[in-house]
Amino acid sequence: MTRLGQLMTMSGTSAAQLVCNAGAALVATRALSPDQRGLMVLGMTIGSLSALIGGFGTGSAFRRQFCLADGDRSALVSAFARCTTVGALSAALLGMAGIAASAPLIDTALARPPFLFAVGCFTAGQMVVSQVADAWFADGRFHRGGMAAAVTSLGGLAGVLLASDTESATTLLLAQAGGVAVLLVVEAVALRRGGLLSWTPISGSAVTGLLRLGAPTLGLSIGLVVVLRADRYVIGLTAGTAAVGVYSLAATLGEIPRMIPAALGQLCLQDIAHGKGAPNPIRTILLAVAATAAGGLLTGLAAWLLVVPVFGPEFAAARELLVVLLAAEVCFAPFVVASRGLIGGGWTTAAGILGAAGAAGAIGVYGVTGTLGGAIGVAAGSVVLYGGLSTAAWTLLRRRLSSTGAEQLRGR
Repeated sequence: MTRLGQLMTMSGTSAAQLVCNAGAALVATRALSPDQRGLMVLGMTIGSLSALIGGFGTGSAFRRQFCLADGDRSALVSAFARCTTVGALSAALLGMAGIAASAPLIDTALARPPFLFAVGCFTAGQMVVSQVADAWFADGRFHRGGMAAAVTSLGGLAGVLLASDTESATTLLLAQAGGVAVLLVVEAVALRRGGLLSWTPISGSAVTGLLRLGAPTLGLSIGLVVVLRADRYVIGLTAGTAAVGVYSLAATLGEIPRMIPAALGQLCLQDIAHGKGAPNPIRTILLAVAATAAGGLLTGLAAWLLVVPVFGPEFAAARELLVVLLAAEVCFAPFVVASRGLIGGGWTTAAGILGAAGAAGAIGVYGVTGTLGGAIGVAAGSVVLYGGLSTAAWTLLRRRLSSTGAEQLRGR
């Protein structure tokens, strides 16, 4: 498949996944009151962070080791399966603990046992979905990996639609998790047939090898979730769950233009992992920025006209928030590409430090801007934060690619 074909494939499957996730969010927004929607968003926010921690970076590590492995890969595949199983359980428990700890600070409804159970199920499912996609990507099967992510998201959307007559965040979150789980069973069967899921005997070194390489990427993964989701948490602390529900609608719409940069990032990771380098980095970043800007313009115009008629006047403030968040997405596009390139090159320590710095910056920026300007202040803070991260990520990647090229010339 040509590079353009790969990009179109990744973009198409990313778009399908985005449509399903956004569709589930929008259906939930219509079904729930702002308070209940806010509870659901907070549960998903903590769950997403816990899912990444549970994965311990083994998905990215598996992709790199699979590209470099010679001969028998069965031990690596089996080690990855074990890491995924233990990680899913750990992530679920961590997500439940995180929500319970947040209840005294935000809303005691977060600590109700049924809601905690729903968060645990959602968290485990999100962790496994990411691992499944990484398994397909590791084998160079971008279309199949993208389809896996899209299909499981479709399962989540189906679950939300089936339960859309409820007014309970717990019911909707559990329904979404259940829909994902059904499709994950189908994906597990497909992975086994494709030789990417097995339980053959392994040595401890196979597991520790994944953990050792994956651990540094936790800084990037966790930092990225904090950067992208801490805004909801800060708003919950300062303005309550209803404000989170309104902000979440704007944020969901604002992420729509991200699919092209996400596809370019996946291709950049694979190219660098195979030693091909990043073809024309300047052109790649310009394409990511231009596509995001164009998509943001169309999204903003449509949302301005439709938010109030579709979701009601209580969500009107989402329109102004969306304008700022779309500007932030344009600033974020270079980071989406460059951060994946760092992982592909095995520069996981640099990626981890960058992510950790982003997390620290997010806490500081969102804390200050949220206190000064509320939800709109948090949105404005994301513009500053995203721009800084993109500048740092692209600078790091360019320097490392230049150093690698120089070393290759000296070797000749």
